[in-house]
Amino acid sequence: MSSPSFSYGESVLSHLEKVQELPAEVQADIARRVDIYITIARAAKHEALLEQLASSAMEEQAKAIGQGVNTMDPRWAAPAIAEAWCYAKISLSKGYLDRLHAEAIIGAIEAFLSSHPGR
Repeated sequence: MSSPSFSYGESVLSHLEKVQELPAEVQADIARRVDIYITIARAAKHEALLEQLASSAMEEQAKAIGQGVNTMDPRWAAPAIAEAWCYAKISLSKGYLDRLHAEAIIGAIEAFLSSHPGR
């Protein structure tokens, strides 16, 4: 049986892989949106701001779902990816996810952003 940490990590990484199969312009749009969250998160001096950003991303996802978008739409995909990054960062200190899964999520998301330098 897999751990909740493993299941969450696999879910995030699977979603990110599907995003990377989208047309380049859609991926770039998602990367731009995620980058906004992460830029703010990196400037955060307190973990509470990271938690607020994750919560804001969840609200943005809920709004997108209410508008009937699917999980590959940038309005849902970007905040989902940003939330996962924030959650993984918080997990490094709080232990919500094991360290390896948190680092894998962070690394995969940052690699996705790096593959879109003109975002």
